[in-house]
Amino acid sequence: MKRVKIAKYTKEKRQKARDEYNKEQSKIKYKTFENMRYTLYELWKSQPIMLMLIVLHIFSNVAATLFDTFTSKYVVELALGTSSRIRLAVICLLLIVGEFMSKYIENETKDYRGYVGYFKFVHHMTRKMLRKHMSTDYENNESCDNNNLMQKARTGSDYITYQTVDTIEGFLMALIQLAAYGGILSMLDPIMILIVGVPAITVYYLERHKMKWIWNMADNWQQYDRELDYIGDAGRDFSSAKDVRIFGMDKWFTKIFDCSYANRLNWYEQQDEWTFRHNVVSTIILQLADLAAYAYVIYMVVKGNIGAGDFVLYFNSLWNFGHSVRVAFDKFSGFKWLSNNTSYARQYLDMPDKTNRGKGEKLPTGECELEFRNVSYKYSGAEKPTIQNISFILHKGEKLALVGLNGAGKTTLIKLMCGLYDPTEGEILLNGKPVNSYNRDEYFTLFGAVFQDIALLAVTIAENIAGADADNFDRERVYDCLKKAGLYDKVMSLPEKENTRLVKSVFENATELSGGQTQKLALARALYKDAPILLLDEPTAALDPIAEQEMYLKYADFTKGKSSVFISHRLASTRFCDRIIMIENGTLTETGTHAQLMAQGGKYAELFELQSSYYNDKGGADK
Repeated sequence: MKRVKIAKYTKEKRQKARDEYNKEQSKIKYKTFENMRYTLYELWKSQPIMLMLIVLHIFSNVAATLFDTFTSKYVVELALGTSSRIRLAVICLLLIVGEFMSKYIENETKDYRGYVGYFKFVHHMTRKMLRKHMSTDYENNESCDNNNLMQKARTGSDYITYQTVDTIEGFLMALIQLAAYGGILSMLDPIMILIVGVPAITVYYLERHKMKWIWNMADNWQQYDRELDYIGDAGRDFSSAKDVRIFGMDKWFTKIFDCSYANRLNWYEQQDEWTFRHNVVSTIILQLADLAAYAYVIYMVVKGNIGAGDFVLYFNSLWNFGHSVRVAFDKFSGFKWLSNNTSYARQYLDMPDKTNRGKGEKLPTGECELEFRNVSYKYSGAEKPTIQNISFILHKGEKLALVGLNGAGKTTLIKLMCGLYDPTEGEILLNGKPVNSYNRDEYFTLFGAVFQDIALLAVTIAENIAGADADNFDRERVYDCLKKAGLYDKVMSLPEKENTRLVKSVFENATELSGGQTQKLALARALYKDAPILLLDEPTAALDPIAEQEMYLKYADFTKGKSSVFISHRLASTRFCDRIIMIENGTLTETGTHAQLMAQGGKYAELFELQSSYYNDKGGADK
């Protein structure tokens, strides 16, 4: 078998790794005992009966082991007839029945735990992680560091739901068995405990040394885990299936996957090699300890100090005691590793939000006014701001258009406006008050939005529009929004109408909407919310000319009584707006009505004339 070169621990690397380990440990505010208690508490919240089943499983397992150990002793004595056969037979029978009942309870509790119990616990923790991911500040999900933490948190959540509970259970089980079998062996000779215990302690420190390397190296493979997750998700994503086939991306995808897999495998192999070396040494130490202990028991038999029944008792007790010592130290050393992973999950779940999630100012009713005051925004890791020192006011009931070339910062401006981002510099005011003075979740209710990236859920069309299940929305209002968005006739032509499910990769009888229909659905969803501020980011990009014209004609109707912001590259559409803002390279360069900007003869007028040239005879005719 090929030997793997391990990232060596030179003196300098060892010191650096130790310093990094201690530095990272100092950041972890959750201690081992607290993490174990947290896990049991979450288990209790998911289903209280699980704790009772764990206790039953522990004691039934220990009882079954003890019954089996003593049964062997008395069966041997019964066979040899060393005392009253009737008494020995009764004792054997009782022990066998006790072992049978204990194993039955052990198996029943194990079956429930292993299937229903753990499934519910996994669901409980997955729901917590999912809820956090969906509710934390939007910017938190874009940060590379936070994505690394989330990757670790997902792994940590798996440890919480499976290994941590098993480790706690195994450790407690081993402690009880240690007490029981230690007591039995001490009746023979207390030195037996030392013969088995000291090597086990040595192995415990070996295990710690092994796990420290793994812990220190863990950051090296987080990037590759993220890459593999992304490639796997993208490869399974039905929305990318057409591009993969048309552009022949399958081989390219596979090549990228193989590259990330090879990088990740390299670390798996190093970890496996490191673990193998430690396990070999540990096995040799433990086997020598067992050999010495068994030799001592045989010596006691040869000397005549113990009989055949006691020999079997001590021989079995010796094995169980040694096994319990190894399990206890193994589980105990695992607590630190599991605690660190649990800390990752807790650290992500407790990740603070910059925005106000507590009590805030009372939201305004009716029409709203938004003011940008010297606002700049720079993405994490970017060299320069995307938005620079922008100031303007979205007046109550105003229809504002944002125009500019690709990458000018228009979408970033929309995300700042609706609270997905917070300014790096400057401030945003709602009716004269800083937006951070409002509870951010309540602030979100002020906006209805159509973004460029539209997410459809695997539910019915009506539920996608209303954002609620079938029993909790106004069906007539859904119809009205479908009509305003120009999608009513299409939906009514479907066999199940508004009850038609979407996302064909999930439901066999679902329908797939075209790009334009999907945009109309997103518009209907924004209109159903009936928020005082409507944000439309390229809402007509996928519409045909007739549908686009219909939307322009209806624009005044469905924005009545609202403030609205309209982003479009088709400058002809801006004439429906009260005012136009021109964005260039993240700065506000022009503002005014369509007529005013055309009169200025600036960049807006230049772009408008350029687009118009393709629609008149002179610029658009074939030559």
